[in-house]
Order: sequence, then C-alpha cells, then structure tokens
Amino acid sequence: MKINNRFCHNPKTTTLYNSQVGGVVVISTLAYKLSSLPSIVSEYLSSSTLWFYLLLVIVDTFAFVITYLFFRDGGDELLHDDLRYKFGLIFASIFMGFKCLTFFAFSVLFFAIELYVGIAPVIVVTMLIVPVIYLGVKGVVTIARLCEIMVFLIIGIIVLNLAFLKADLDVGRNLPILSTSAKEFFAHSLRYGTWLGNFMPLMFIKVKKKKFPYISTAFGVTQILTVIVVMIGVAMYGNAMKIVSNLLIETSGFNQLSTEIGRMEWTALFAVIVMGITEMGFLFYGVMECSVRLTKSKIPFGFILAVVIFLLCTLLPSPQSIADFSHSKVVGAVMTAFSVILPVYFLILKGLKRRENNKILKEESVQNEG
Repeated sequence: MKINNRFCHNPKTTTLYNSQVGGVVVISTLAYKLSSLPSIVSEYLSSSTLWFYLLLVIVDTFAFVITYLFFRDGGDELLHDDLRYKFGLIFASIFMGFKCLTFFAFSVLFFAIELYVGIAPVIVVTMLIVPVIYLGVKGVVTIARLCEIMVFLIIGIIVLNLAFLKADLDVGRNLPILSTSAKEFFAHSLRYGTWLGNFMPLMFIKVKKKKFPYISTAFGVTQILTVIVVMIGVAMYGNAMKIVSNLLIETSGFNQLSTEIGRMEWTALFAVIVMGITEMGFLFYGVMECSVRLTKSKIPFGFILAVVIFLLCTLLPSPQSIADFSHSKVVGAVMTAFSVILPVYFLILKGLKRRENNKILKEESVQNEG
C-alpha cells in the first residue's frame, strides 16, 4: 500500500511567480543586515562601516546573480539525481543551518535583553522556534505569499520613518573611507560572511515570469535602502553606533510623527520581528529541502537543526557565545567563501549537466538516423 506522507517524498522544484520571489528577496535582504549587524561592524570598523556595507552589497549582488542564473529555469529540477549536486547540498545544508542558528541566537538576545529583561531563555526560544519550524515545514509557497503581503508594509514603515526623521545628522562621519588600514579593513570585513548568502534557499525553485522585472527591482531597491539606512545611522551616531542594539528600531525613535501620535519604535519593531522570523523560516526550509534530496525525507535535517537550535540557545550560558562565534575571523571567512563558492559550484554543475544531456540526445539522434 502506498503511504502518502508530506515529509517523505521525491524532491520537487516549486514554481513561483517572479513577484513572489521579489517579496522573498526583499525580506532576505533587509531582515538581519539592518538589525544587529551595523553595531557589530561599527565596533571594529568605526567610520568605515558604510564602506563595508558597499563591499557587502557588491559581494551579495554577485552571489545573488549566480544563484538567480541557477534557479530561474529550474537548475534544481535538472540535477535532482546527480551525485555531484548531492555532494554540494551537504555543504549548503550546513551553511544554511548555521545561518539559521546564528540569526536565532541574535533574535533570542534581542528579545531577552532588549524587550523582556529577565525572562527565561527557554520561554523566548520556544516562542520563536515554533513559527520558524512552521514556516519551514509549510515551505516556500507559504513563505512567498507571506512576503508578498508584508513587503509593501515593511518597506513603507522603513521609508516613513526615514522621511519624517528628525535628528542631528553629520554625513561627514561617513567620509573617512578607511579609518583603519586597507589590510585591517578587508580582514575584519571577512568576519561577517554569515550575513551573506541569504538567498540560497531560492535554489530549490524555478520562476514563472510576469512582464514587470520584480526580482531585479526588489533586489536593487532593498540594497539601496540598506546603504541609505546605514549611511544615516553613521551620520546620527558616529562611533557610538557600536552600542546601538538595533539600528532600524533606534532610528525610528527619532521621528517627527512621535510628537503627534506617540512613540514610533513599535513600527520598526513589528517589521524586525516579521522579517526575522520569516528569514529564519526560509533558511529552515532550505535545510529541509536539502534533506529531501539527500535522504528522501524532510525529517532528518529538520529535526537535527531544531534540536541543535533549541539545546544550544537554552543550555549555553548565553546565546551571545553563538553570536560571537559566528563573526570570529575563521568562521566568518569560511562563511564568506561558502556564500560565493556554493552558488558558483551549482551553476557550473548545471552547465555541465546540460552539456552532458545535449551530448546524449545527439548520440541518440545519430543512432536513430542510422
């Protein structure tokens, strides 16, 4: 008797409209790059923070373009049974799983220290992990629909807070291009590879296009918005930005509308929570899709990742140790390399597979003619 189990099935490449993919791209771009990262970067790079973000955008753009060339017409579908593809998926699952763990640790720190001081970590972890696992299990269609609904509201909140910003700004604080030597700048920049490769779970989809270029527009707008927010953040706080726990939320406090309708931090808080949970769910989905292609079931990798996240974030003295580990020199450099090498590897593999298939078709055609 055939058993219909949603967790045990053959791999399936999901088709999404480019408008839905555009929504996912927006959330994946903004989710954590504008929350915890600016203060961490500022601690090491000071006034070079903006220039680090420009470098981050360049690397992120390269990785995204390569990933897009792979998934746009279903590279995953072409390579389902290829052992070389499965080999790469082992590293992809580790990469996405570690990113999910790191972002989860930062989220726990934010909730436990900034919002609910003194609350037991196990409560925060339980509260966060349930929607993350739910989104991962439901899959990219549910995530894409959620992003499609929330994307305009979230961008609207960010733009609204920037448009009515009322604060002392010194844009000149961004001018020292290298406050440290070039060698130190690039060495420290390699620490933050965990914040690259947010789009990797898109490799398990293919795109059905509408006329408007939603994907490229979404990517371009959000990258520009990221740079603008960081530039304003440095102009507002200068070297003091290293003590800013969440740039989006802190910036929203300096809003002219607050004199009329009250504190505005809650608007950015809403955006940060929605984007954070969605991005973690998206990465969890990516790990489960790797599991399907390697084990024919979502359960093994999904279960391991959930257990690791829960245990490490509750049993360690503080999730801060995970956060610090994620941007140590060696780990950051490895994650930076993975964020670029993995998409390139999969794209090359896609090209080789197509060439092999075309060669087989030609040989079969010659045999049939003979």
